[in-house]
Amino acid sequence: MALKRLAAPLLIAGSLTFAVGVLPSASSQDKRDHPGADAQQVATQCKPVLVKKAKLKPKTIHVRKGEKSTGHTPIIAFQISSAGEVLNAKVKRSSGIRDMDDSALSSIHYRKYNNRPGCPVIDSEADVLIHLM
Repeated sequence: MALKRLAAPLLIAGSLTFAVGVLPSASSQDKRDHPGADAQQVATQCKPVLVKKAKLKPKTIHVRKGEKSTGHTPIIAFQISSAGEVLNAKVKRSSGIRDMDDSALSSIHYRKYNNRPGCPVIDSEADVLIHLM
């Protein structure tokens, strides 16, 4: 079985997308005066901020027999808990190379976001750019 070896450091170009549902508020603000104020305040308070990136060592990418690049970077779909942990990470769009997809998953899995008590789980995705050397 012939294997091709490629060294690949990872760069992540991610975009966070989230929807904020209605959450109970302890605020005494009259909602009739500012109907969109609560949703806007929740969106501001619940916006995730990356506080720890994955520190992965460059690894050799093996292209196995039968694998063929799709010409696309892997896209990883995941959720961010209110505690800032990454949950349910999975490949949404494959690169066609299993080692590249696995490296992309690992780089997302080891991220840490800020603690956001009382906030909902946020659905997100990241497009992982892999630079081959």
